[in-house]
Amino acid sequence: MNYPAFVGPSNASQSALADCERTVNLYVEPNDQGSGRPALYPTPGAAAFVSAADVGTRALFTMNARTLAVIGPGVSEIFGTKTITRYGDVAQDGNPAQITMNGITGNQALIASGGNAYVLNLSTNVLSGAVLAGEAQHVGMLDGFGIAFHPTLGKLRISALNDFTTWDSTQYALRSSAPDKWKAMIVNAPDIVLIGEQSGDFWYDAGTSPFPYAPRPGATFKYGIAAPFSLAVAGDSVLWLSQNAEGAGLVVRARGYVPLPIGSYALDTAIARYQRDATIADAEALVYQRAGHTFYVLKFPAAGATWVYDLRTGLWHERGQWNSAANRFDAWHPRAITYAFGQHLIGEGATAAISVLDDTVGVEADGSAMRRVRIPPALQAKDGGRLYVDRFEVGIEPGVGTATGQGANPVAALRISRDNAKTWGNERTRPIGRLGETKKRVFWTRNGSSDTSWVPEIVITDPVPTRIVSASIVGRGLQSPQQPAA
Repeated sequence: MNYPAFVGPSNASQSALADCERTVNLYVEPNDQGSGRPALYPTPGAAAFVSAADVGTRALFTMNARTLAVIGPGVSEIFGTKTITRYGDVAQDGNPAQITMNGITGNQALIASGGNAYVLNLSTNVLSGAVLAGEAQHVGMLDGFGIAFHPTLGKLRISALNDFTTWDSTQYALRSSAPDKWKAMIVNAPDIVLIGEQSGDFWYDAGTSPFPYAPRPGATFKYGIAAPFSLAVAGDSVLWLSQNAEGAGLVVRARGYVPLPIGSYALDTAIARYQRDATIADAEALVYQRAGHTFYVLKFPAAGATWVYDLRTGLWHERGQWNSAANRFDAWHPRAITYAFGQHLIGEGATAAISVLDDTVGVEADGSAMRRVRIPPALQAKDGGRLYVDRFEVGIEPGVGTATGQGANPVAALRISRDNAKTWGNERTRPIGRLGETKKRVFWTRNGSSDTSWVPEIVITDPVPTRIVSASIVGRGLQSPQQPAA
């Protein structure tokens, strides 16, 4: 029989008896026409692009054929020739930096770093000193005005029109719609999204003088923010990790002016655990679009976890960089991303490397192996009896091995749990198929029995494009939540 729900998202419940499934470094793509099967496709690896003089990428930004970066204390420009030029220094702290531009009318870039705002003149490539000191953790631009915000002050500051270097100290706004002070800001034209501890507002260009922006009437919402750098724009949506008077830890998405939760119970349970064991206040978000999918990547650095929401499918999967010494996944390493030169450039928080995300590459930026994992829902013993699994086959696309080296004869590894993914048996490997070996079938026999449940874990670490479309079981006494008879 077909293995029900073998292809699916990460959905580990509070109790593994309910659901133990995980999908790591793979994502689900349904079939648009409904006539084919959904598949698990590989998340991209990374290939080297350029190495900077500084360590620790904190921002990447591309607009008007210019790609700027904040790496460590340095502001640099990256070129399609795989070179990088450093323009000057900025203050740095443990937070990401932010960059925006004011187009051809001002020809300037506004940079928030270390709580200060700086301006790069894009005509001369001269970087200013701090034009705002201690007042810029978030920056943006709307209708020609530079916008700066810092949660310590709770002030919304604006620059002169088309001039990021001039900031009138009298031109600012404080929150008056609710008592909780703003903690984060992002521009999603035609709105400025300002979010406090328990609620938030949408502001817009009302054309008033001397301060042009005003709150949009009736658009205050009851989802605050738990992690200021989880706030991101993705397509027509704004997403963030929320909190309010009732609690914290829901991921919400605002399309228009009404935020709604988009997390699963599995994600919400995981976030509650991160909050209990570490913190969620350090969560950071990245957004990128690839092959028709827009991904909101939510990293929890202290908890060592990364969850990714696919805006196209509404499904969540996990990502992580395998730590072989500790035998665990760490948080996905990229900290900043931009689309430039027809590709996605990424920078990591602990290296000087700028790399390219590449679907055809099966290794991390440091060359280490990517570990791709799928754990499906458990099969249960029927009617309190005993189940037997004689044959287990996984529909992995064969014949995708590399020409030489690691991956020339790629394998899939199987472990089996008989207690709902609490403990695992020994690993057994089977070849996926060498390059061109397109009729290879991947299966295991003599898979044992259980009087409770049977759960397989499939792991692939070879640097090949892993594509999984199905699994099947030959056995006795089986049932599953989706298909009660065997």
